[in-house]
Amino acid sequence: MNQALYSDITLKYLKQNHPEFLESIDFKEDQTFDCFIKSIKGSRFLWIATYDLEITIGFENHNKESDWHFHIGASRGNNLNEELQELTKQLNKILNKEQVFILEDDKYIPLDKNEEIAVKEDEKLYV
Repeated sequence: MNQALYSDITLKYLKQNHPEFLESIDFKEDQTFDCFIKSIKGSRFLWIATYDLEITIGFENHNKESDWHFHIGASRGNNLNEELQELTKQLNKILNKEQVFILEDDKYIPLDKNEEIAVKEDEKLYV
């Protein structure tokens, strides 16, 4: 699969399943795209990108620095349907407040539910 087809299929999936990301679609010359939604306060961005024939999601802070990101598949498009389902699963965990994050040094870091939570005095937990 080539990058143009990969991005096209991903975009069609977003239109059907996550249209809230469509207002910010930014297409690149290499046939990739990225898109985002803002946090309620507008200081963070939850983004999706299709770089290198894989889907990546992550957070960006107000300084345009990536807090955290998660790569979904590296199958070069061979398992795109599974990767798109995983995208929805991960987005739902974040948007439905099931994924907990800790704010450390102005960056969100996800916490695994199986981890013991040790929060320092100057840190906060977020969903």
